[in-house]
Amino acid sequence: MSGLLEPSQVVAAVKGLHWRTSLEIHKLLKDNEDFSITYNDGEEEGAEPEKIDVEKLVGMLPLHLLSVFISTHEEEGKLRYLLSGIRLLNTFCDLTSRHPRLDQVLLDDVVLTTQMLDLVIFTMVALGGNRKESWKSDYDSLIEATMVASTLHLMHGFISPNSQDLVIVLLAHPKVDVFIDAAFGAVHNVVRSLRAKLLHRQTDQTKKLGANSVGAVNAHCQQAEAALQFLHSLCQHKLFRDRVAKNQELCGKGGVLMLAQSILSLYITPEWVGAAVIIASISRINAKALSLLHHLFEAESVSFLDEVERSGSLHLAQTVASKVLELMRLGLSRASKASPPPNEYPMGFVLLNAMRLADVFSDDSHFRRFFTKHFTMVLSAVFCLPHGDFLSMLCSSDLSSREDDATLDYDLFTSSGWVLSAFSSPGELAVPQFKLNFQNNLTMSSYAHQRTSLIVKIMANLHCFVPEVCTEDDRNRFIQTFVSGLRKDPSSILVNLLPSSTYTPEAQRGTSVCKNISSLLHHAEFLIPNALNVEDLMILRVFCQQLEPLIRSEFEESQAEDNQGAGGSSSGKQLGKEPLNLNNDEASEDSDVRAEGATTKQGVNNEEMEIAERSKESDNLETSGSETSSNRGGKGLVDQAEDGYLARTFTKRLKVSASSGEAKEDERAEASLLLEKQRTKRKRSIMSDDQMAMMEKALVDEPDMQRNSAWIRTWADKLSLQGPEVTSAQLKNWLNNRKAKLARASKHGPARDNNSSGDLPESPGDENTWQQQQQQKPTTPFADKASASSSEGLKRGQQVMLVDERGVEVGKGTVLKTDGEWYGLSLETRQVCVVDVIELSGLYDYSKMSIPYGSDDVGRTFGEANSRFGVMRVAWDVSKLQ
Repeated sequence: MSGLLEPSQVVAAVKGLHWRTSLEIHKLLKDNEDFSITYNDGEEEGAEPEKIDVEKLVGMLPLHLLSVFISTHEEEGKLRYLLSGIRLLNTFCDLTSRHPRLDQVLLDDVVLTTQMLDLVIFTMVALGGNRKESWKSDYDSLIEATMVASTLHLMHGFISPNSQDLVIVLLAHPKVDVFIDAAFGAVHNVVRSLRAKLLHRQTDQTKKLGANSVGAVNAHCQQAEAALQFLHSLCQHKLFRDRVAKNQELCGKGGVLMLAQSILSLYITPEWVGAAVIIASISRINAKALSLLHHLFEAESVSFLDEVERSGSLHLAQTVASKVLELMRLGLSRASKASPPPNEYPMGFVLLNAMRLADVFSDDSHFRRFFTKHFTMVLSAVFCLPHGDFLSMLCSSDLSSREDDATLDYDLFTSSGWVLSAFSSPGELAVPQFKLNFQNNLTMSSYAHQRTSLIVKIMANLHCFVPEVCTEDDRNRFIQTFVSGLRKDPSSILVNLLPSSTYTPEAQRGTSVCKNISSLLHHAEFLIPNALNVEDLMILRVFCQQLEPLIRSEFEESQAEDNQGAGGSSSGKQLGKEPLNLNNDEASEDSDVRAEGATTKQGVNNEEMEIAERSKESDNLETSGSETSSNRGGKGLVDQAEDGYLARTFTKRLKVSASSGEAKEDERAEASLLLEKQRTKRKRSIMSDDQMAMMEKALVDEPDMQRNSAWIRTWADKLSLQGPEVTSAQLKNWLNNRKAKLARASKHGPARDNNSSGDLPESPGDENTWQQQQQQKPTTPFADKASASSSEGLKRGQQVMLVDERGVEVGKGTVLKTDGEWYGLSLETRQVCVVDVIELSGLYDYSKMSIPYGSDDVGRTFGEANSRFGVMRVAWDVSKLQ
């Protein structure tokens, strides 16, 4: 024990040394050869200087602070003392590069490093445990916020300033999930207290802090931004965000969504409107929260939105989606102004990150209708801008203004020192303003192109109709809402930032909107392939083709005086009288879109060649936006040659004839047939029958392969050796489509095709064959009692009815496997086959009903089988299949 310091000595050293900078302590260490420091604690005048061994102090400090945390001392004084200890510990970490002995003790001693990491985790648990709303004074809330930010950034001192190194160390720690959960909770508490401070002015408390109200809120904003910035830096790395996405507390129970909801709800009251530094800090916090959410939504190991749906927390995601929509509305409103006011401080990529999230939301079946209803109105208002303003906003590479992103250069020593001084200083202290490191890694043109491409992607997501995912009510919903929004007052939709007189008058609105969207289409062609894919461009072309006759119909009377002899009015009237159905032959034949690019210098032939060439480069594109959720539509591509042919045909179709102004009737009919062919063959198979058979066998052993990137890469290589080349992205998309197909089949009855992959028939001949077979069957596909009773008579994809020993119907399903082995069970020997059960008889509770040949691997009830495979996959006697 003689080698250890007394607790009172450690306490005195913390109180006396934490005020000294690293340079001052460095000089004190140089003056003493025995690696000790002589200091004066300053508590008593005339007191004798104290001398302490630095090596012993450093070795005891982490455990000492942990013991103080656990003790029952007064909370107020305890937090101040702990913040002083963390500040001193950080100062010693800064000195490791100058003093090898400190480096050996702090960084090379594994035991001490583990103790400091335990200190960080325990601090997060203590400060993040109570997540209920509770009132705290500025005294408590500010020091707690500083404790959270300082403790997190302390890891930069004793582990590494590189976030990638931090991720490796944290993921190797046995309590990493505890840290993740507690850290997000602690940051959430910081945001809650900041929100309370923004809403309630507490002049008496700010006077006690030795700072004016703006200074106190500014200090709190900086702590919140620094803490969130630390978590965001970790989530930028795939391994860490995958671990966060798997955390049940944060994702399953909505912890991350609640944090995002609190951040996006931070409200600037009139009192703070003039405080530019506070407004900028809150804006950057919003931008980082949106970016963090986007990282988690794109996690590969697990689908974030699927987990949210499974846990019943979609209402939280709906709230966040509403906030995202509001930020986009405000951001696009500001962007629509020709010369928006410059910002004194960087505001972060709020609009860009909100649009990235909207791309994910709008491609998800749970949120597509919500965005169609609300965001389409915003789009309509944007397209009502005068042509020049619209070009400057969405069709230019040189914007008049852009968002600026920045990171906070957090100084733990300065930050904690100001807070500790504010509690004891009788006068008013100036709040330290940390340096902002600009991170504008996007050039002006890249920023403009990303913003425009995201608009196109969102429009493509909303206009795309995928029968396997969308309901019939969703057909044409986007274009209907868009047209109806053109009649509304744009100034009321875009936050009244521009007067009504600024927008195109309603009488000329139809012509102006067509001109704007044609310009967008022409500009989008030049964003391929770096910022946009061919598939989204093709859907935008289809949207343009279908939009103009509706606009002519909607604005025909008001445009009669300005557009004498405008073509297509009769077809417009016809569409106005009948229910809108743009996805049939008649609507396609009536559509007549005029593209602005007809008179450009490139000419028709050059542009056609350019589009065709770009189409050829897009053979590996499978889906737009996120691929991680089985509920996302994903816009399937037709095959390569057909894409190029469609691109050339649609380019011709969109050109204005110089002589008559109308396309020929046979050309319209040809485009209509091609469009219909694209719809019917939207999900053409990317693999041969042998390759699909290989995958079906592999999925028996690895049913959740779509969540394992390593498995996907391995099997993509294997499949490529056995037939056509298959990329990892294509295979993952195929797996997601297959899973979604089986999930839909279990809810809505048997699928119409005879394979489990979700691909539509390879040719119209296959489609007709299927229809003929269906016509020859009895009224119910499961009523054929004369089906074969042996495994030789059953084929993969065949629809069957499962019965029990008494011949009573149990359910209906599709045969998956008839030969080989399945989890140790010989199917041919036992006369058994594997069936994916689509629906169960209403007499049974599937979650409790036992299944034959059950085991720990495949489950022992229908419910367990469904949880393991994502579908009720069971082994069933052939004699009990009809």
